[in-house]
Amino acid sequence: MQYQGGKSRIARSIADIISLTGGENPMRYQGGKSRISAQIARLISARGGACFVSLFCGSCAVESKVQGFSRKILNDKHAYLIAMLRGVQNGYELPELITPDQYQLIKAHKDWDPVLAGFVGFGCSFGGKWFGGYARNATGTNYALQSKRSLLKDMATLQNAEFVCGDYRHLGIPPGSVIYADPPYNNTTGYGGEVFDTAEFWRAMQLLADTGHAVFVSEQEAPPGIVCVWERPFTRTLDRNKSNQFKVTEKLFYLPPRRLEPCT
Repeated sequence: MQYQGGKSRIARSIADIISLTGGENPMRYQGGKSRISAQIARLISARGGACFVSLFCGSCAVESKVQGFSRKILNDKHAYLIAMLRGVQNGYELPELITPDQYQLIKAHKDWDPVLAGFVGFGCSFGGKWFGGYARNATGTNYALQSKRSLLKDMATLQNAEFVCGDYRHLGIPPGSVIYADPPYNNTTGYGGEVFDTAEFWRAMQLLADTGHAVFVSEQEAPPGIVCVWERPFTRTLDRNKSNQFKVTEKLFYLPPRRLEPCT
């Protein structure tokens, strides 16, 4: 197309994965975790459990590598993205070439084929930004073919996954699930330009942790008391000419449940 067993268990998991790298030629998806997906997935898989839930699954770079769960529930708010994932899961034949004219036609008529719109809108756009401009470079990279191969590779491990489209706050989550959240970064905009409420998000994640779920979050910073179990610095590029670059440190946090006093 991006532990609750004690600190010793976490430390062993981190040591095991430091040398791993993500897959090559990932599907283009804004904010995707393809370069660090193997490391994050390894830590989550080490926790184990019956059900794995992803609240913001995106292109499923991490989710496709998580192992050891009999059930996977993968949610995202973007309807065209979920349409694409469900379509590929059901055997939809993705194109291997998209021309600039086709790109503009699909952008103007997304509902003609939501599966194709999801694929082109992310996989054939600059930086994986939703219809953020036709992706091209000086070497003539075929981004449609590259994205198709990457997506099919990831989807091969997700044939039994349950794809859900909705708000993360209203998702039905089975008891005792292992939850992974990769939300929009703090002070950034979500889909459609809406501002993502980071404070509300962290309150919701803590509530999930307090009610028996194991919760992991990919972010750059977290409120006090939340444990960072892994981190890696890398550079992000925001424009075609690579002139707007900045360094960030991607972190994976684990939310320990609070010891709540019983009501009297």
